Amino acid sequence: MKINVLLVSKQEKNITAMRSMIDDEEIIVIGDSPGGAQALDKIANTSPEMVIMFLGSGDTDVLSLTERIILHRPMTQVILLAEYIDVDILQSAIKAGAHNIIAFPNSPKEFADYIKSVHHNEMTRIKSLSDNQSIAWMSKVITVFGAKGGLGKTTIATNLAVKLAQSHKKVALVDLDLQFGDVHIFLDIEPADTIAELVEQVFSPNIDSVRSYMTVHSSGVHVLCAPKSPEYSELITAEKVLSLLSVLRTYYDYVVIDTPPFFTDATITALEGASTILFITGLDISILKNSKLSLSLLDSLQQMDKVRMIVNRAVENSSITVEDVQKIIHCPIWAKIPSDYNVAVTSLNRGVPFVIGVPQSKLTQSISSVAKLLISGNEDFDIQQSAKAKKFKTSKSKKESGNGKHFSLFKGKLKMN
Repeated sequence: MKINVLLVSKQEKNITAMRSMIDDEEIIVIGDSPGGAQALDKIANTSPEMVIMFLGSGDTDVLSLTERIILHRPMTQVILLAEYIDVDILQSAIKAGAHNIIAFPNSPKEFADYIKSVHHNEMTRIKSLSDNQSIAWMSKVITVFGAKGGLGKTTIATNLAVKLAQSHKKVALVDLDLQFGDVHIFLDIEPADTIAELVEQVFSPNIDSVRSYMTVHSSGVHVLCAPKSPEYSELITAEKVLSLLSVLRTYYDYVVIDTPPFFTDATITALEGASTILFITGLDISILKNSKLSLSLLDSLQQMDKVRMIVNRAVENSSITVEDVQKIIHCPIWAKIPSDYNVAVTSLNRGVPFVIGVPQSKLTQSISSVAKLLISGNEDFDIQQSAKAKKFKTSKSKKESGNGKHFSLFKGKLKMN
């Protein structure tokens, strides 16, 4: 879909700068204007889908024009490209009715991604109004947690966020692994700002101020990245995380949170604030030990009703089966993700989520199934119960011998009370 864009600025150098940042075949610059009445006439004559205006310090004319466009031409989308962003500029823009405000982009790709994201969101909103669609007022916070590093939490979180966005949902992805988060690597984005700058510079956040610190991925996912250095993690307190989630819930359909493999105040806040906790485990003795201990803690926090267990890298020939996992940790298995090292690692190294790069892979199919379950609200799904009709029966003795001596000892250590 082509996006016809009109550029507005009093200064020709700003028009030139904006033109130089638009290098995408789907975004067509149909003209420019210095603003005022000339801009209104040009909008009336050319009917652009979007107007991008350069907003300088104290530029009341641009704010006045913004207000007139939003009030009298609601089908025309407006982006304000600010010379710099501070609280005063944000407040003035919001008062004029503008919600899409960004600082000058670092690259044409970043700018194109932002323009497409705004266009998609605004067209979805307009379609909902024209079709009288029912609106889901309650957003869902999906916290992805696992009790050990290397479980594939970030892989699942990033691909799930992208898949939800592909289903025409407004999605935020928050990297709450505050010391060593690498969501940006999985998505091949270079954030100008992170959650550290947000909590340091914004005292009382609103959705517009939060979005100005997020990076827009080409899929439409808005990403709030982890601090660029571990020492900044101390800035992000539990109170800051709680405030952030409260703001994000007002705008996004889904807020996906990637967490570290251990409990911190910030992590516990994300778990307690979640609608659903995707608890990642695996077919490994050490992982299951940590998972059992972590589930015990979640139970003490009264969060077990939110837990949806996912077995990652599930392979058929493992000495520990998915059924064994369910018996050991006392929790039904909600979903399983197959093991495909080549697809997962290649996607990471390329910075392209496999739901985009390898849409026919088994990994993509499994993430798609998880996304469908979340969207449908069918969160009581039990993979073991659904597979009962297909399971072959084996004797207890045969099962014990097949699992091996080491696993039998393990079951003794994790014997259920």
